[in-house]
Amino acid sequence: MSLVGGVVARQCARSGFGFTTRTIASSARLSLAQPVPKEQPAQPPAKAPLVKEFKIYRWDPEQPEQKPRLQSYKVDLNQCGPMILDALIKIKNEMDPTLTFRRSCREGICGS
Repeated sequence: MSLVGGVVARQCARSGFGFTTRTIASSARLSLAQPVPKEQPAQPPAKAPLVKEFKIYRWDPEQPEQKPRLQSYKVDLNQCGPMILDALIKIKNEMDPTLTFRRSCREGICGS
């Protein structure tokens, strides 16, 4: 253990043309045997999954003997954007690459 002494100068008040200061003596004991723990950055709380089921009407024009059907996909909406188009792109990229659809733009306002 070692004793560390220090003098802290603090401005008290302004008087005349200069500053009046008061000195405060302080001391602290430091332990060299224990390292100082690092602060961990705050972790944001994990969001609860918000899973929605999308039922997509599927039909294969190359197989006309098969009837159209509904196929279900479950998507966590916390992991994709806010629009239905975002959910469709997530399904196509991560769950079913055979899914195809048309899109004219990325704005999501025209409804096509």
